[in-house]
Order: sequence, then C-alpha cells, then structure tokens
Amino acid sequence: MRRLFAIVALGCVVLSVPAEAHTRSQSFSSWAIDDQSLTFVFAVDARRVTQLSQIYTDEKDLQTLLIAHLRETIRVAQGKASCKRTDIEPLGQSRNTLRVSGRFVCPRPIADGNVSITVAAFQIVSATHIHIARVDHEGEFSDTVLREGRSTFTLRTDNSPRSLWAFIGVGFFHVLSGLDHIVFLAALLIVATTPRTALLCITGFTLGHTTSLALVTLGIIAPNAQLVEAMIGFTIAVTALEAGAKYGLDRRSAMTGFAVLSLIVVTLPLGGAALLFGTGFMLAAFAFFMARLSGEAALNLLPVVTAAFGLVHGAGFAGGLLAFSFLRTEIVAPLLGFNIGVELAQLAALASFYGLMLGLRQIHSIPAGFVERAASISIFALGCFWFAERIWV
Repeated sequence: MRRLFAIVALGCVVLSVPAEAHTRSQSFSSWAIDDQSLTFVFAVDARRVTQLSQIYTDEKDLQTLLIAHLRETIRVAQGKASCKRTDIEPLGQSRNTLRVSGRFVCPRPIADGNVSITVAAFQIVSATHIHIARVDHEGEFSDTVLREGRSTFTLRTDNSPRSLWAFIGVGFFHVLSGLDHIVFLAALLIVATTPRTALLCITGFTLGHTTSLALVTLGIIAPNAQLVEAMIGFTIAVTALEAGAKYGLDRRSAMTGFAVLSLIVVTLPLGGAALLFGTGFMLAAFAFFMARLSGEAALNLLPVVTAAFGLVHGAGFAGGLLAFSFLRTEIVAPLLGFNIGVELAQLAALASFYGLMLGLRQIHSIPAGFVERAASISIFALGCFWFAERIWV
C-alpha cells in the first residue's frame, strides 16, 4: 500500500508534463545586452508559423505572420515600466527556419537590474510549445526554458542573486510569500501531534520536495505549472481531512465524499480542457484508497504520504527558482541555496504555528480541540477552492 501511494503521487507529477511533447513545438531566441537596450533574434520552424494563419487571417506571408505574432507575445519590462520596442524586422529564411530580429530600449541601464523578459509566442496555437531563450552575459551564455504558465524570467545582471546566501534568501521569501504552502504546513502540524510523527513527516516532505525541485530545475522533468498548482490544492484538502479526523470527523465518509468531489471537479467541461484526465482520476483514486484506511493505518502511512505530497510541492517551489536566469555552471549554488532557504522558511512557519496553537490552548474559555477543528475546516475549504479554481482557470 505504501508503494501504491508513492507511485500514484510520482505518477501525478510525471503525467503533469504537457502531453504531445513529441511534436517538438519549439522556438529559440538569443538576447544581447547593450547599455539600455536588448537586441534579440528569434528563430522558429516555418511549419510552426503556418499555424498562425488561423489567427491572423489577413496575413499570408510567413515572415509577416511571424512578426505580427511576436509584436503581441514578446515583452520586456524594467520594474513596472515597459521597455519600448523598435520594429521587428525579418532576417530571411534558412532552410526551413524563419529568423527575425528586434530591439527593446529600457528607461535605465540594463545593469541596474529588475528586467524581466516575457516570451509567450505560439502558446495560443500549441499549449505544449516551449521556447529556449539564450542571454549573452558579457561572453557567457545562460539558457532559460519557457512554456505556458511560465513564460517570464528575470534577466541575470550584476544585481541578480549569484551567491549561496543570496539564493537562500530567494528560497526563504518565496515560501513565505506563498500562502498555499504555509497553509499546508499548518494542516500538517495539526495531524502530526507527536514529535516522532512530526519529525518523520518533515523529513519525508523535505526529501520529496528536494527531489522534484532538483529534477525540474535541471530540466529532467517539465511539469505543467497549472496542473501542479491544482495538485497543491488537492494535497492541502486531503491533509486537512486527516487533521479533522483526529478531532471527531468521520474520515471514511469525508474522504469518500472528497474523492467524489474530485471526480466532479476534473470532469466538468471547464476542467476537462485544463487538466489531464488521467491525473485527475489518479487523484480521486488516491482519496478513495485513503478512505478505506483506518485512522491508525492512515497515521502510520502519513510520513510516506507527506513525502509523496512533497514531490508535488517541490515542483511548485521550482517556479521561484526558474524565474531567474543563471549559467548552467552556476547550478549548484542556486539549487542548494534555494533549497536551504525553503527549509528555513518552513521551520520558521512551523515554529510560529506551534507557538500560536500553544498560546490558544492556554485560553481556558476555548473548548479543547475547538481551534484544531476550526482550523481543519478552514484549511479544507481553502484547499478545495484552490484545487477547483486552478483547474478551471
């Protein structure tokens, strides 16, 4: 049974990789920095450009189609100010590849930092399209992979985080700024009431999110960002039900009901377009299996389940690291530092929750278990909302 849970969770992460990746819907761009300006060259297969004819019906020439599309889908900003784009010009066709060039001028020198590049080209005609952006940093090159749900990255400059300590800070504040991760930790604290269980759960969760964070950052797996965010909502709701079961909730009925609710959510017309059905049914099956367990068996399996949930949350954490462009030779410091920052933020959040719960329990006018029950219900409602809302967006 433990292996089943781990396989289900890992399968959900793997299935969240966009389908139809074998079609190799790709494009490429190279970016050069010159004081206040960014010059780019965009290259894509000519056959991919023909898909744009269904959107730009008045344009017939492939170069014109491509330029019209890039004017709408490539943006550069410095802080809250948009960088001004000069006109995009064709560079001709080499074999089956079309190439165009363009230039953005920002209000301040690029070296001042806070410059973000957005490339959402071809996502409207191919949800699985990926774009590889290469930036020239004084003769050194960094590559960033962009796709639907993650089409913006921050340009690496002299002010960008590079050291281990800098990425520790990035990881720390990324977690603290994400309400869903914090809420999950609160639910986990209510469930894991003994020191041994809490230690095993925290260890399992750490191993899980460290593994998937590394796999995503290194480009070994590329989960669908929308699906991962929806699954995070699912993990929150399931953990909240386990928390409620410790304080009088009929876990079998509640978990069965949530499994049915999950099936309804993923099979609604709106949800069907945004979520892979296979993953949705795996999530519902997970909840059904959990419903069959006794409270004691579920508690014994909690560290394993938490580790599986860590795989999902780690894929979500990766978005905070992939927002930065850094050289592949620098991968150790970003990955290690970001992960340490995530751990420190989680420990800080758990310590704060524990202190708050301990303080509330000292108030004699509050009935025993009331705080935990109220928190479980609230967290379950949030998890369900995030699960459904992120599928239907």
